[in-house]
Amino acid sequence: MIKEDTISILTPTRNRPNNCERFIKTIDKTSFKHERIELFFYVDNDDPSLEAYKSLAAHCDSEYRHFGKIDFTFGEPVSVSISWNTLAEKSSSYLYIMGNDDLVYNTPGWDSLLIQNLAVKFRESGDPYWISWVNDSINGKRHCAFPIMTREWYKTVGYFAPGVFHFGYNDTWVFDIAKQLGRTNYIPNIENEHLHFSKGKSQMDDTYAHNRTGPKGNLYAKDKGIFNRQDMVLRRKEDVEKLRKQITKYQSTKLVANEVEDIPEYDLVFVQDLKKEWAATSHKLKEDPTRQQEEKYQRLCDSIKKNGMTYPILIDSENRVLRGNQRAWYCLDNNIKYISCYRIKDSDIDKFIQKTYIDGDDYPL
Repeated sequence: MIKEDTISILTPTRNRPNNCERFIKTIDKTSFKHERIELFFYVDNDDPSLEAYKSLAAHCDSEYRHFGKIDFTFGEPVSVSISWNTLAEKSSSYLYIMGNDDLVYNTPGWDSLLIQNLAVKFRESGDPYWISWVNDSINGKRHCAFPIMTREWYKTVGYFAPGVFHFGYNDTWVFDIAKQLGRTNYIPNIENEHLHFSKGKSQMDDTYAHNRTGPKGNLYAKDKGIFNRQDMVLRRKEDVEKLRKQITKYQSTKLVANEVEDIPEYDLVFVQDLKKEWAATSHKLKEDPTRQQEEKYQRLCDSIKKNGMTYPILIDSENRVLRGNQRAWYCLDNNIKYISCYRIKDSDIDKFIQKTYIDGDDYPL
């Protein structure tokens, strides 16, 4: 199951094993519920401190077992924009947080405060399509330096970071899209302090220099040029429209499942696009129903009005309803525009029919 209080902090790190350990310690010290938090780190396999990172990873395996997970990826040297996506692909959490090895978490119970804030925001707005951030003691409200992204946002755009930058502007990209949508959420009562050298909070080191004066030149300047390129501006506009379409779904009348498993592909689907009762049958629910069908449909309507819908309906790649015709008709009869659906791949249809019809107790819908 996707749990809305699960959190993954995604952190590329280079030549700073001591900072990385400090980062972990502050999260450990300030977290209220460690088991809901996953920490993912990306380390290039040409890192000067590779062995120290490997030692730290081994230490975390024994010292911090109370976290949901602490995972180090040792991979090919790539940009942080790409490495953030690599880490996001490993996550099964509901919230994704952009981490950095020069951050320290200062607020006791920050994880509970974050969950509480988002629960209110999502309830008030009716959807989870927001980019949030907390006080980093440098930017405050004016800039989303370390975005917090929901799983819905991530799945809609298909990335955590855009994957096009050398080092900088990943947060600026995400923030720009959120601003265009009017979906920014600053949380001032949580402080994750950014110990950046430019503010005298740390010393200029090889990692800072590597991204400003290294062999590849000033990566920030190059990334600014990429950010402002016309094709990148158009790409962000495309992502804005993808997200706006999803927000529209949530703002429309909808029948949303109370329980959603993160196994098949899940989506809210326009009810009018569904192909209902495609299997051959002697009595169709709306054309020639049996008395038993009518009674069953009425019981279903009464149950949904009282309790809502428990699980999504099942559809295939062509929007044919595999299971849930009566719930689809309920939406049409009650002017509900969207319904929760599992989209089952054609190759998996037999497996899910087996589970939902024959082994119904194992997979109730």
